[in-house]
Amino acid sequence: MAKRMLIENALDFIKNSNIGIHAVSPEGIIKYANEHELNVLGYTEEEYVGHHVSEFQFDKSCLEQMMNKLAKFESFSNFPAMVNGKHEMKYILYNSSVYESQGEFIHTRCFGNEISESVYNACKLEYKKSLANRG
Repeated sequence: MAKRMLIENALDFIKNSNIGIHAVSPEGIIKYANEHELNVLGYTEEEYVGHHVSEFQFDKSCLEQMMNKLAKFESFSNFPAMVNGKHEMKYILYNSSVYESQGEFIHTRCFGNEISESVYNACKLEYKKSLANRG
């Protein structure tokens, strides 16, 4: 029953989810964003979809780290980012992986939750610690 529900309602499930969902091409172009993501950031679909992600990421080194991981088909979890919302800075915790077909990067599967600035700072510190522990 659950499998049938997901197949029949997958588009509705994604579109109406209360978590931000977007897909980005290998070139960094936003191909899709659900209503929740658009609402959190304050953009219309026309202002966001079809644009390069660098227009919205405040910290270009953060964007570079995310895109480098994805280019190597590496997923990431709980990656804190500062995003330029239409009216104010937003703090987002991202989880992303690559949808690929026959070894070709088709688009990302990115999920984001808005977090507070204090949670962002704590997550950023924790993320840096995890990177240091890998080396």
